[in-house]
Amino acid sequence: MLQNDRENLELERLQNEIRKLVVERLKLMAEEGKLKREKFWYPVAVGTGGLTALAAVLTLLIKF
Repeated sequence: MLQNDRENLELERLQNEIRKLVVERLKLMAEEGKLKREKFWYPVAVGTGGLTALAAVLTLLIKF
């Protein structure tokens, strides 16, 4: 009986550890998705900012 209790406790501990690892994996996958989106949109934002700055400079040059 005592051996079965120990085995059950060990199995419960392992199941809890597995649950924690699954949750951690899901968190990491969500973070990966976020980083992929940022990697895609960062150059777009920089390019848009550059074009806006260029348009502002050209506008000032044309006016003066």
